Amino acid sequence: MKYLYSGPISGVTLGDGQEIMLFPGKEVEMPEEHSYTRTLVALGYLSALSAGETIPSHTAEQGE
Repeated sequence: MKYLYSGPISGVTLGDGQEIMLFPGKEVEMPEEHSYTRTLVALGYLSALSAGETIPSHTAEQGE
């Protein structure tokens, strides 16, 4: 499932060896039923994104 992350810069290695880097304001895909995912949701660091919803990427400022 895709989430918007809003906590501090962090990283996690899940039990299956999958490494995930977490950056504030960025979209991240994490297993919905994983205990670490549920913890981050409970802390308010992850907000579920609805199907098809994406976070707009930052574009370069004009004139640069």
